[in-house]
Amino acid sequence: MIDDQIRSTLLDLLNLTSVRKVKHFVVGGTLRDHLLNKKVSDIDLTGKNAAELGIQFAQSSNFSYVPLDKTPGRATTRIILPHNKHFDLTDIQGTTIEEDLGQRDFTINAMGQELSDFLSNEKSIIDPHNGKEDLNKALIKATSPAVFEADPLRMLRAFRFAATMNFSIDENTFNDISKNSKKISNVAGERIWQELTAFLMTENTGDLVNQMKKSGLLNCLLPVSSFPDWVEFLSCYYRLEHILSKPGLYFNEQFFEMDSKEKALIKLSLFFTHADTELSIKEKRKKDFGTPKTFKTLKDLKASNNKIAFICQAVQSSGFLSGSLPFNLSNSSLYDLCVMCGNGLVAGVLLQACTLPFSENDECEEVKVFNLFSKLLKFYIEQYIPVLGEKALLNGNDIIRKFNVLPSPVLGNVLNNIQRAQVLGEIKTSSEAEMLAEKILKSQEEN
Repeated sequence: MIDDQIRSTLLDLLNLTSVRKVKHFVVGGTLRDHLLNKKVSDIDLTGKNAAELGIQFAQSSNFSYVPLDKTPGRATTRIILPHNKHFDLTDIQGTTIEEDLGQRDFTINAMGQELSDFLSNEKSIIDPHNGKEDLNKALIKATSPAVFEADPLRMLRAFRFAATMNFSIDENTFNDISKNSKKISNVAGERIWQELTAFLMTENTGDLVNQMKKSGLLNCLLPVSSFPDWVEFLSCYYRLEHILSKPGLYFNEQFFEMDSKEKALIKLSLFFTHADTELSIKEKRKKDFGTPKTFKTLKDLKASNNKIAFICQAVQSSGFLSGSLPFNLSNSSLYDLCVMCGNGLVAGVLLQACTLPFSENDECEEVKVFNLFSKLLKFYIEQYIPVLGEKALLNGNDIIRKFNVLPSPVLGNVLNNIQRAQVLGEIKTSSEAEMLAEKILKSQEEN
């Protein structure tokens, strides 16, 4: 389905192609989604010298455009439309539309339709690989075994399509992925990262993760990930997805909201929880956050520094919380956990929560742990984070000036104690903070 604005612009483009006596074809995900009766806002087209014609059309229509690829024979021009919509015009690959479609990845993406037929809602579809039949069967099927040799990233893309469309992967295609899984190492890290996170942004990917493991692709994607017990890990993964989709079933209150990108990072973090096991507060302060194997893998995948920090801190926090914790933690102990886990606390709690089986028995130990995690989240979000966001009651310069002390570990200790007292509600004003600082400094002098 296309809206009136896109239809009108496509009609203008059709007029230009008619004047130039060339045919353009709607292809790829545009036609696929159109056949599924999904709303289509981005249009993929191909034809002879389509990229150059796209530039001319954009200039004549006062649209902005961006050359996405200038390679002769496969050039692509993106025409930017209002409201975050765009057309991509790519030079046809080969001499006929059938040759072009034969070079595409999956049968459901290897269909074409003349632009004129598309706009007049004609049923004529160019479908040399029976993509429409696979669309009806909800099946991801490669156009040929050679597609994975041409671009090994397509193996991961098969799982991403299966996840986002709720399709299954054809048996022969799965076997071809298994045969070629090691070739994923030839793909640039940033391309893998983009596909992998897009896959994990989808809900209910547990079955596909299991298939990815069976194909050998998962171990090639994340070679440092270790799974001492795959069945147990998969159980945790299923539970993590359920917790992320319905946190209120596991905790007393829903303390947090996460977008699909954050959820994807937490799911990815789970794969690294066994990669780095020697975790400590001291190591946490290093550049690699005390998780060298995780850090290196994410660097190889060209993840951004923020994403790397998020995952490494999540792994660290999960490790800190994996030890035995008393069920009756005081606010002071909760504060210590918040400091220890830092920005990774929420993710760490979720990664630990998924290791526990859910039970409705209020007396069972697992429920007590969930209640403990709920208490920790409540403290972190309602007391710890708000204070960290406020202006400090007393800063380092204030202490140096008022008490004539030099920058030293003593100064850091004073500031830490002031923050603790503020979070715990023991002090609320600058004068109270000064009194506490004076008390601590006198104690230091006496010792």
